[in-house]
Amino acid sequence: MRLLVTGGCGFLGSHFIRKWLRDNPEDSITNVDCLTYAGSLDNLEEAATNPRHTHIDADIADSAAMQSVWKERFDAVVHFAAETHVDRSLEDASRFVRTNVLGTQMLLECARRQGGVSVLIISTDEVYGPTPKGAVFGIGEPLRPTSPYAASKAAADWMALAYRSSFDLDVSIIRSVNVYGPRQFPEKFIPLFVTNALSGEPLPLYGHGRQRRSWLHVEDFVSGVAAILSDPTKRHEKPIWHLGSNWELENRDIAKMICDLCQADPGLLTYVADRPGHDQRYALDFSQTARIFDWAPQINFNDGIVSTVDWVRAHLDWCRSRRVWTPSFLQQE
Repeated sequence: MRLLVTGGCGFLGSHFIRKWLRDNPEDSITNVDCLTYAGSLDNLEEAATNPRHTHIDADIADSAAMQSVWKERFDAVVHFAAETHVDRSLEDASRFVRTNVLGTQMLLECARRQGGVSVLIISTDEVYGPTPKGAVFGIGEPLRPTSPYAASKAAADWMALAYRSSFDLDVSIIRSVNVYGPRQFPEKFIPLFVTNALSGEPLPLYGHGRQRRSWLHVEDFVSGVAAILSDPTKRHEKPIWHLGSNWELENRDIAKMICDLCQADPGLLTYVADRPGHDQRYALDFSQTARIFDWAPQINFNDGIVSTVDWVRAHLDWCRSRRVWTPSFLQQE
């Protein structure tokens, strides 16, 4: 199989590429990534020099660049490329519209013109908006995004479904709960808090810190993506699939766990201004994916957070060097 992966130098994409090349020795991957602040070929380790891996430095929203990429024929596309940080979307939504909406549409159009290609869109639970207490959102739930980031991902999903309906394009959408693990850029909650705890710096909890999220280790996430990609017969049963876990925790509880694991002063926990429009909870029903693809998370959160702390500790200088941005709603405090 010839795969096109977008955003393969980022957190999720690099984990997927390494796994796919390892598990599928006959396949090749073309990796398109414009290497923004959160992407690096270093994330790929040995896969970066694997002869079955080709990296192309290109912007998925650049029409000429994407047409050049698609001179090669592909059997399937896994679309990870996206702007993903909610705080940054509150500062400049235009970047999110360009990459997440226009970039996805560009990709879909290239796939439509080629024909005979499967497209997997990597999406997020945030497109559904906040989940009521005690509920989990199923695949048919209406989309109610509340941040510019979530709105851009919802627009991309709608565009993908429109191409599926209008052009009979083989499109599947994978929506996931929060993913964590080694190599995640340290602007996100867990790697930021681990980096700060190991550095003796404040851990800034937004608002009351009781926001709840479900957490999925990155190795379980990529195994789910791989399972869905590998079985087109089952994948075609539905246009949308969920990847989730039963590990739902409050942010403040995770922060306390991180302090304990890092042997940091609990007094570093600092309550700061809440993010504007901050959703209080997300949760997905992933039972259909689990049943149909025989997939389930294998790494419990207690083990996963330990391995994540160990990775950050071993790469602390790298993590520290990338904490260079603070959202304006905190700067104004």
